[in-house]
Amino acid sequence: MLLPLLACLGCQSANQSQQILTAAPFALQSEVVRKEAGIIAIVESGISSEAKSWDYVAEEAGTYQLAMAWVEVLTEGEVALSIRLAGETIREVNARRDSAPTRFEMRMEDVAAGTAIEVHAKPDAEVNYRLGFHLAFTTPTFGNLQRFPVNEFGAIGDGHTDDMAAIHRAVEAATMAGGGIIEFEAGKHYRVVGKDDLTPEHVFPLQNARNIKVEGNGARLILHPPDGLANIRNARNIHIDNLYIDYDPIPYYQGTITHIDVERMFIDIEVADRYPVPLTGRNHHTEPFFGRSFTPYESGSRAGFGNNIYVDLVERIGNERQIRLHMPPVAVGSDTPTAAMTPRLQQAADTGATELVVPHLLYGHLHGQTFIHTSSRIKLSNLHWSMVPYFWLDSRYNIGPITYQNVNLKSDKPETELYVSWRDGIHVKSSRFGVLIDDCDIDGAAMYDDVFAIFTRVHKVIGIEGNTLEMKPAFRDHRDIPTWWAGDWVSVWNEDQSELRGMSRLLKVEDVSHENRFYLKLESLPEGVSYNDTIINEDVHNRDTLIRNTRISNQGTGDATTRFRVANLVFENNHFEEFRFNLEFNPFWGTPRSRDVVVKDTFIAGRVSLQWPMGVRFENSRLHNTTLHATRNAKNIVLDNMEWTGTGNPILHIGPGSDVLLRGDSRVDGNTFNLNEVGIKNRVEIHPTGKLNIENP
Repeated sequence: MLLPLLACLGCQSANQSQQILTAAPFALQSEVVRKEAGIIAIVESGISSEAKSWDYVAEEAGTYQLAMAWVEVLTEGEVALSIRLAGETIREVNARRDSAPTRFEMRMEDVAAGTAIEVHAKPDAEVNYRLGFHLAFTTPTFGNLQRFPVNEFGAIGDGHTDDMAAIHRAVEAATMAGGGIIEFEAGKHYRVVGKDDLTPEHVFPLQNARNIKVEGNGARLILHPPDGLANIRNARNIHIDNLYIDYDPIPYYQGTITHIDVERMFIDIEVADRYPVPLTGRNHHTEPFFGRSFTPYESGSRAGFGNNIYVDLVERIGNERQIRLHMPPVAVGSDTPTAAMTPRLQQAADTGATELVVPHLLYGHLHGQTFIHTSSRIKLSNLHWSMVPYFWLDSRYNIGPITYQNVNLKSDKPETELYVSWRDGIHVKSSRFGVLIDDCDIDGAAMYDDVFAIFTRVHKVIGIEGNTLEMKPAFRDHRDIPTWWAGDWVSVWNEDQSELRGMSRLLKVEDVSHENRFYLKLESLPEGVSYNDTIINEDVHNRDTLIRNTRISNQGTGDATTRFRVANLVFENNHFEEFRFNLEFNPFWGTPRSRDVVVKDTFIAGRVSLQWPMGVRFENSRLHNTTLHATRNAKNIVLDNMEWTGTGNPILHIGPGSDVLLRGDSRVDGNTFNLNEVGIKNRVEIHPTGKLNIENP
């Protein structure tokens, strides 16, 4: 049976949904749009008690992905679900009636053309159920599209001529043609400046674009801050490949610390000759504007630790390279504006900080990120940035598959440079298909915020009338209206997300213009819903995100920090140095508790902090000089065949309300783990309300 393309639940509100959503559900789009987006099928089974199957034959070789995939059992009994590839079962799910539907998102890689993809559902006798899923082809394909060499549009590639306008002409021509392949010449250096008034621009403006491939052929792009590589919004079937991205002028400079005056709040530095002479004057940025101190772990090391130190004024005190940086009393413009600078200066003085990295007064901390928003079937591959002036890759609200493969952010000169990015690396927010991050190299400790920030936002109940909830965002004004689709599964939790009240499907969303509130109409309201309850859209939880074969170095001035607030995230075969692996739950940020995270065949040196997650499994992984902190209310934590090396501190800290199961052949510095052995017992700290169970093979 060919997979049907069915309209979304609650289609009586389709016109309104079309108006308020940035990208409408694929069920409301044309077949051409769905094909470009890679959407092969949209299934909504309806209520049934019969066995059902959906079969599809892959037309093209590549990767396929199931998303927004769920089965809800409505009566007592069980439904056996199986996914088959080329006749072989690759996944089995047994679903029972519960407060939540059973999810079965997954990806199928290296699928050959002509391969059968099958989904089968078999209920027990007289068991009622319903299910739904999207099946997508994630690999961008272009066939015999017209080619648009940038040199034919006036690009020179000599490293001096401004080629921005010529590249834009090539992009516009390909876009107007309905798609095309934009070609760069190998060995050329394309300087891209465009406007010189600090207006953010992108080399590849791909809003509403479709069927565009950029063949970089190893060419170098020299960007002018605050510009970025690409702006991909409401786009379909886009692939940018094989480019080297650099910046000139450099949006920061680095100097040797000559004096720190904590009382008068300034740091004197001498700027290295490899940088242009720094600008002097007052910082007029309204957003966070900070330098970064550096204390090496050992003499001569380019790895160490430091602090974000905010800059208020730059003045010259000697020659043109001898400058004094004045600090404000607090972290002006940040989300924590009362954070004091004095302790940070004091730490720099006490630890003997040797260098300071400072943003350029004009070019630092502005823009420069690459956007992928509300798009589908997008791939970035074989791209290398030596730096970015702000955030790096911003992926949010995406409605189809996104892939980052061999996408790197590494310094060209690790022997001297301590910087690659002022803010977050890879942002993934509120997307319907899990993102693939594969074979990437990142100088995480030279990135002064999170390497990965993968999350969605939660919302709060402020009114209840029938099956309609009046909502407000839990963080600022982030209503995230584009993320709500009719048919989405909405979960209802108590305020601290310790109790799931139930789930229901969304019938309708209504925004309230110019006010920080909106309305959700549900199929039914779970029992016990109360004011200030937490509401989560389960279908934009970035489910099935996979981070694998990725390396984080310790090059730079601190730990490679992370924040994961996710469901169904998998790490596989990674190597993370100086890495703060944070499954973070903090109501201030308005994000959900992490659920169902798997870390396997992965090396972590740094810190593991599990704050309020539900279901985390470490398999065949190694923690080096690292304490695993099940900080608080970390539920159902499983450590299977683990290894700890370089230990001196406790290997496990099990905090209040947390439970950890240690199983398999786990080792500490080569010794099999056994709590009764002297020396190993002392390496485990357990709070009176924490629990540790051990299952040796």
